[in-house]
Amino acid sequence: MKKYIFATLTALTAIALTACDDGRIYEKTVSYKEGRIVKLTGTLTGLANWPDDYSIALAGFDGTDEYAVISKAISKNADGQVSIVLSGINDEVNTVRLCVLDRLRRQVMSFRDIELEQTRDTVYMDAGTIDVSMLNAIQQAYFNTTCANCHGASNRAAAGLYLTQGRSYGALVDQSSTRVPGIKMVEPGSAANSLLHIILHQEQVEGITMTHRDLVSEQNEQNILPLIDSWINNGAKEH
Repeated sequence: MKKYIFATLTALTAIALTACDDGRIYEKTVSYKEGRIVKLTGTLTGLANWPDDYSIALAGFDGTDEYAVISKAISKNADGQVSIVLSGINDEVNTVRLCVLDRLRRQVMSFRDIELEQTRDTVYMDAGTIDVSMLNAIQQAYFNTTCANCHGASNRAAAGLYLTQGRSYGALVDQSSTRVPGIKMVEPGSAANSLLHIILHQEQVEGITMTHRDLVSEQNEQNILPLIDSWINNGAKEH
């Protein structure tokens, strides 16, 4: 009986080895993802100082454009040459962006985007060289589009405050207000004690003639104002 069992086991082992030995080499783990692929390359700077509430990510969006359908975060230690692959992109996704996401995967702002066709091919996205720091995100998404119209874009700055590219940091951080005594425009580490925060959240501020609160859209209320506060509370770094 023992000889019979041994012979049977030997035969089964030989069959199994023969079936496996077909000349191919298999990886230990094989996974398949259906859908399109986007490969991003570029040189990114300013990743390191983002707090955990946010991520720089390659993300896919459908027509609603608010929450990412699919995303892949870029490591904060990846300053410099970056190569990242976003795979498994389904047909609902029509746009892929290099963007800032909050904890809910809601888009805060976008640095680069590419429209996708309904194809299964791999799409290559060259981002070039981008400063993805918190300050530059705020600069691109808010200062350039809203504030600079009065503060420097036409070579004239209201209240002498320049919020144009390359000048906003020096004009804001650790600078005392010329209109409201005893307060800084941006006090690193404390948004609540910074005039920038106050004028964007209050209807009336003594010493300030214009109501800046009127310039805050619903989208900025949800996305950009929390980003500005987070930047200030995390040290108001330049890069």
